[in-house]
Amino acid sequence: MKLSYILAALTLGCGASEPRPEAQNAAPLPVQVTRVVQVQVPVVSPALGATQAPASAVLATRLMGRIDQVAVAEGDRVQRGQVLARLEDGDLRAHLDQARAALQDARARGAQASREVERRRQLRRDQALPQEGLDQAETQYARAQAAEQSARAGVAQVEVELSYTQVRSPLDGVVVRKFAQRGDLATPGTPLLEVEQHDPLEVVAEVGETLYSSLGTGQEVEIEIPALLQRRSGRITALVPAADPRSRTFRVKVALPNPDYRLGSGLYARLLLPTRTRPALLIPAAALVQEGQLQGVYLHVDSRAQLRWVRLGQARGDQYEVLSGLEAGQQVISPPPANLRDGLPVEVR
Repeated sequence: MKLSYILAALTLGCGASEPRPEAQNAAPLPVQVTRVVQVQVPVVSPALGATQAPASAVLATRLMGRIDQVAVAEGDRVQRGQVLARLEDGDLRAHLDQARAALQDARARGAQASREVERRRQLRRDQALPQEGLDQAETQYARAQAAEQSARAGVAQVEVELSYTQVRSPLDGVVVRKFAQRGDLATPGTPLLEVEQHDPLEVVAEVGETLYSSLGTGQEVEIEIPALLQRRSGRITALVPAADPRSRTFRVKVALPNPDYRLGSGLYARLLLPTRTRPALLIPAAALVQEGQLQGVYLHVDSRAQLRWVRLGQARGDQYEVLSGLEAGQQVISPPPANLRDGLPVEVR
């Protein structure tokens, strides 16, 4: 191990190595090159927080009844409007049939009363019926209309009560708690299920006064989830302008996309909030070669490949920051051909 580091140090210190004898007369390998660029990268300040559901709902029923079915389990993904549980509804369906029959009867009486009014109006026009007879028919018709309206309202009321036997999800999300099973007695207001929205999730963290003043709603930030060894991007959705009187910190909320539902609420998270910028050298990740624990790149120098070991910083998308070993403007072979070796002649195409 020590010998490898000594060799790497000698390579870095000496720069280009001498071409091997077998490389002197080799045909040039066609390669592509990219220049090492210096850019301004953000310097971030970490803020500790946790993931939480931006919306959640504890589901219950407005009726008392026996639970006939619970159609989901904890961890199931659900959609808005999906039926998650049902109560026994035999009695209500019988009441609905009665209400509909009453409505049909009221409609028939209303139709009969309407025909009677038209018949008496014609008789009245022919002077064959006194006004009192027409008034009585119109009164009966008005009563029939009121009875039909009342019957219609009775049907609607039973239909509403019947809808309460179906417990539906009010949002797209995940079932996180299940409080009841089939056969249990449900009472109004007693929790049956709890559903949380998980896409997007929300990361809530506390930040100091100075950092808070540099942030803005809609700003994109990086989020680390240590438990899953993941880093994702999110956007600041809220900057709560009320400091904690004890810690003098402000609350920041960041929307965290979670389309694969791999993340859940309650996970430890770290916001990487940009505070300033600094210069950094970047190279494509595709340019890297690895030998043991050493990482390097091939430079294009005087139409030859020159292996240069480097020390890398953090990844930035499909690029890596170079801490030492390269300078801005140097030409890096990217990607290096599989048969490329130090000192071989190359031709840029």
